[in-house]
Amino acid sequence: MYTEVIKLWKNREDVTVTSYCMDKNNEIIGCDRRPAVIVSPGGGYAGFTEREGESAALRFVAAGYQAFVLHYSVCEKAAFPNALYDLAQTMCYLHQNAKKLCIDENKIVVCGFSAGGNVSASLGVMWNQEFVREKFQVPAEWLKPAAMILGYAVLNFGFTSRGPLSGEQEEMMQNCNRYITGKEQPEKEDFDKINLLRFVSEDTPPAFLFHLCADPIVPVDNTLQFASRLAAFDIPFALEIGEDAWHGVSSLKAEDANIGFFKSEYAGWFDRAICWL
Repeated sequence: MYTEVIKLWKNREDVTVTSYCMDKNNEIIGCDRRPAVIVSPGGGYAGFTEREGESAALRFVAAGYQAFVLHYSVCEKAAFPNALYDLAQTMCYLHQNAKKLCIDENKIVVCGFSAGGNVSASLGVMWNQEFVREKFQVPAEWLKPAAMILGYAVLNFGFTSRGPLSGEQEEMMQNCNRYITGKEQPEKEDFDKINLLRFVSEDTPPAFLFHLCADPIVPVDNTLQFASRLAAFDIPFALEIGEDAWHGVSSLKAEDANIGFFKSEYAGWFDRAICWL
């Protein structure tokens, strides 16, 4: 396996894709066209939680995928649709370099957690919007993911979180809302414009959805209502809701986390998602 840090844009050192790719091996049938996954870690649009980056990517590599971790636009540069454009540019890069990267361009999956789930789902429901197509001027199929894996994703910023929250959590949510809207005091209409539930259509790719029912940061309603919208358009999906109050479990197993109440079943969704794919 080799790794490489790819700069997506000229004059933007902060937006990068780190590849975790297996070399071509003539002894392995089909290794020149592996499926691929683009992982977008969470972090409230203020940074990145690496347990949702490299650690998740390496599990995909072990499952036979070429994996790519996207560090998208955050903080003051995160205002919609900048991070969406970063993921779309990553899709273009993978299509342009499919042979070199040994990937099957028809099997490029997006996977995102929390705010990274918002990035992934944004492309999933908006890949065919005029503003995206005009920005990139590439074949439409280059922009559409084959599938989405969304872990406790922010799909509608209009939801009220389930309290009580710590001061740190409250500050994180306020910053996230400020960064994604680009406004110090965003209002309801600002959130309505980026409510992904509104953009689900018959062109939305299939989705594997995972959440914990009492998530204090991103209410489970995000995932439940997104699943309902997928069902309304007959889009295939799988849905897993765990019974607990926690946010940010990623794909970690119990033995991977230094958290006393971290349960082994939290990470079980990953193996089931691979089977679903």
